[in-house]
Amino acid sequence: MTDDCKTIDPTAFGLFIVALVSLPLALSGLLGYFGVDDITSTGISAFLFIGGIFILIASLYAYKAGSNFGFIVFGLVAMGVIFAGLGLADFYVCISLGIIYLVCLVWSIRAKTLKTLTLILLTTALVFFATGCSAQFDGDWTTLFSGVAALLNFLLTLYLAFALADEHIRCY
Repeated sequence: MTDDCKTIDPTAFGLFIVALVSLPLALSGLLGYFGVDDITSTGISAFLFIGGIFILIASLYAYKAGSNFGFIVFGLVAMGVIFAGLGLADFYVCISLGIIYLVCLVWSIRAKTLKTLTLILLTTALVFFATGCSAQFDGDWTTLFSGVAALLNFLLTLYLAFALADEHIRCY
């Protein structure tokens, strides 16, 4: 087990919330691709907004715990999720957020963080690229791309959250 797994900071909490907000996006994208009607509801917007507030709280606690990386990345994710919840995540906002998550991915590699965290930054960027594309372009491919990216994000964040919270699961 790495030393990264032995210190519990607000990262596990933040990752659980990111997983939680990724799941309805994954379901919406995948079910939408397969033709399930009326899958988008006003509940998803409120859920994303409130989830974004909780991710922001995780960001502030990461700052308090001395985790600059966690503070900044959770803060950026909170911003994106809150914008999505408010319905303000248009093409340019989503593409800009996707780009900044890729910049954080490079930072993650340089900082030698867990490989899973680096992959989470990639899937987070893909979720926002897909959301931006679906706002700009019509097509089933954007719905499927969004659903797959969100599902991967859900699985990776859930895994890492459990690995950080439970010392019996290996961190990668």
